[in-house]
Amino acid sequence: MNTKTSRGLAAAGLLATALVGIAGSGSAAHADTPQWQRERGIVLECTGDAHGVQVYASLYENQRYGNTLQVVLGDPDGGNGASKETDQKFVVDSVVKASVKVNGKRVLIEGVAERHGPRTKVYDEHEDAGYLIKTRGYHRQIVTDMGARYAGKSVPLACDTAFFYDLEVKKIPIV
Repeated sequence: MNTKTSRGLAAAGLLATALVGIAGSGSAAHADTPQWQRERGIVLECTGDAHGVQVYASLYENQRYGNTLQVVLGDPDGGNGASKETDQKFVVDSVVKASVKVNGKRVLIEGVAERHGPRTKVYDEHEDAGYLIKTRGYHRQIVTDMGARYAGKSVPLACDTAFFYDLEVKKIPIV
């Protein structure tokens, strides 16, 4: 597994784990028998720099837990960013469209994202917040042609981490 896939799987797993913690509820009997839960979606992590504007954009779709857009302008430590969670998809029929306001101005992330190449099997186990998280399934690379618009400026985006995932995730309490 290459480092991009590993990072992306880790990012998707960590976000899914956090969302499972928020959304997870049920009876004690159900908690005693962890079940595999199917998760499908996309991960796009893109950066660009043009016309004096640096952009980082992360689009994460998860059909089980919702979708998250994060955008940072300039220095990531500068606090110049915003995020939003929504049930609306960012990618529909390979067309990408997502927006969020940063400093009172709309940042539009747009373009094309298409699945490409063969499926890659994935399996991962890691511990997080007192749970063993097991993940199995596959990824498929996404090729992109993306850009961002902000304050009248257009910035081309390169998406080094871009994949579709279809996973089963099991969260097991560590005793």
